[in-house]
Amino acid sequence: MQVWRLIRDGFNDGFYNMAVDEAVADAVEKGVSPPTLRFYGWKSPTLSIGYSQRLDKKLDIGYCRKNKIDIVQRPTGGRAVLHDKEVTYSLISPKNNPLFPDNISGTYKVISEALIRGLSFLKINAMVSPHPPSPQPSPIGRGERINVCFAAASQYEIIADGKKLIGSAQRRFKKSFLQHGSMPLVSCHDSLASCLGLHEKNRRENFVELLKKRSVALNELNGRIFSYDEVVDAFIKGFDDVFKLEFKIASLSEYELALLNSLH
Repeated sequence: MQVWRLIRDGFNDGFYNMAVDEAVADAVEKGVSPPTLRFYGWKSPTLSIGYSQRLDKKLDIGYCRKNKIDIVQRPTGGRAVLHDKEVTYSLISPKNNPLFPDNISGTYKVISEALIRGLSFLKINAMVSPHPPSPQPSPIGRGERINVCFAAASQYEIIADGKKLIGSAQRRFKKSFLQHGSMPLVSCHDSLASCLGLHEKNRRENFVELLKKRSVALNELNGRIFSYDEVVDAFIKGFDDVFKLEFKIASLSEYELALLNSLH
């Protein structure tokens, strides 16, 4: 039975949240921290973009500043996500951990199994997306690409009621990997449209309608309203059930705190 560190963070700003994930990933990569499962929330709405994305004209930076929406860059790839009322997880582990296959898709799959098991404790019927998303015409204009995470479910991401429920991204380092993902409790499609500069009525309405068709928030399912802590409890049970772990609740190490202060 493996012993993992469990970190239950509260609600923090986006820069702190991403810096903690980076600090833990660095510590696990260097072998000074154990495999770590972390859950956290967001103190205020935050737009995150993948580490290879650019802050370009497709983002309305002025709108974000005016409405106190931070913009952060994730240490993982993927497309834009507006984090607000949601539960976010991160899992950092050595790549040679026997609990995980030695490839990105296999690792996605087993982590998804744990998340789905957690959702089952909430009586949510979810499944992994079996295939990569098919190319779809842009609903906002010819030749424009929808660089939004919840516009489509990638292979092994989690869907419920035929719609994407949890979006995840993974980055693999020399000796370790970091995977984190978000599950909205409440949708924020209108705010995301504004962050992306979609202010013209038709383009905005088409974009919001697309997200409603392709994604869903937890509290839109089954007529239940789940709290942040209730969901975190269920996910912890899911990981324990699938991986047969012993969790040790702990905070960041001195090494991680020092690195965090330099990043945040």
